[in-house]
Amino acid sequence: PKTARLVVVSAYNPVNYGMNFNGFAKGGARYTIPQGWTVSVNFTNNSPVPHSAIVVEKPMVKKLQMGEPAFKGASTPYPLRGTTGKGGVAFQFVADEAGEFAMACGFPSHSANGHWIAFDVSTTATAPSLQFGTKAPYVAR
Repeated sequence: PKTARLVVVSAYNPVNYGMNFNGFAKGGARYTIPQGWTVSVNFTNNSPVPHSAIVVEKPMVKKLQMGEPAFKGASTPYPLRGTTGKGGVAFQFVADEAGEFAMACGFPSHSANGHWIAFDVSTTATAPSLQFGTKAPYVAR
């Protein structure tokens, strides 16, 4: 209970020259997680180009290089180096601070080129949700 399980695929398709998560880039998809929930992420990279996932404060997406994750444990191993191959990696963290964040690729310059999606932690949400573009959010049951 109170665990959001996310599947995040980097380079899902050719959108944004392959720099996307699940086919979305530049904040075009949005995860919303209730504050205090555990987030369990399964990450895979469909590209031979290294990619990673790191949850950062939203203004960081414009930086050429990512800093530390916004939450303890909120990144793939070695986010600046990235991973290749479809084997996948997993990471888990507690979304213990409310606010607007982003799940970004930590490989240098990738997030600045749009390889990020929105990641919000809400004090009012009662269940996790995922919104693609302008469509209504899908709320987990």
